[in-house]
Amino acid sequence: MNRAYPHTNKHKAAIILHCVIPKSSEKLRYKEHVSGKIVIATSIYSAQQWALYLDIPYSRINIVLPFADPVFGSVERAKQTKQTRILYAGRLHPEKGIYTLLEMMHDKVMQQNGHKVSIVLAGQHVETGRTIAHMLSGYRYAQLLPPQKTVLSMAGLLSRSDILVVPSVYAEPFGMLSIEAQHAGCRVVASNLGGLPETNCGLLTLVEPRDPKALLNGIDQAVALGAATKKERAIARSSFSLETSVNTLIAVLHI
Repeated sequence: MNRAYPHTNKHKAAIILHCVIPKSSEKLRYKEHVSGKIVIATSIYSAQQWALYLDIPYSRINIVLPFADPVFGSVERAKQTKQTRILYAGRLHPEKGIYTLLEMMHDKVMQQNGHKVSIVLAGQHVETGRTIAHMLSGYRYAQLLPPQKTVLSMAGLLSRSDILVVPSVYAEPFGMLSIEAQHAGCRVVASNLGGLPETNCGLLTLVEPRDPKALLNGIDQAVALGAATKKERAIARSSFSLETSVNTLIAVLHI
């Protein structure tokens, strides 16, 4: 739900501000939405941005971090291969850094290192996604994969990948895919932007956004660190768990 509705509950209502910051023209409407309610945001970065946008104290906003579906933490890892398997699974949209990725793909070093790159053709429900997918038709530098439409299929794809790249060029409120990948035992190379730094489960490498060279260097660092060990994956799974998220929400709601 992206708007608040009048209510007659005997308990104080809550609103979860899970979306990106709206236009300034909508500020008064959102101020009305949060009036008299428990206000919740899904990351520290998001809470800070909402506090500035709504002109309310940061301390008034409660932070309840999301959780990854337990399927990602329980999926069995595929056997290692000689090639490093790199995956881009964000939407086909400029904001998600697809052009930064493509520019990196044409770097001579990238073409000579022997890595296997796969791109999920997600986001074709909008014209931008369809246009980029059409541009990639016949692209010979990466394997093109169909959109993953279930949790199980996405978890399976991550289990067969070594590194997930999240080269976003806009400040995302959080970055759930980064969490899911780390729970599945993938290392993640992501832009040091917005809420993405908060997704660190121990397998995250941060790089400068909009910089193909930085993205390539981040991948080199992740490769040098090697495959995540069972212990490292267990530590990753302990972050952003269902239990912790629900317990935090219950405490915030005073249930």
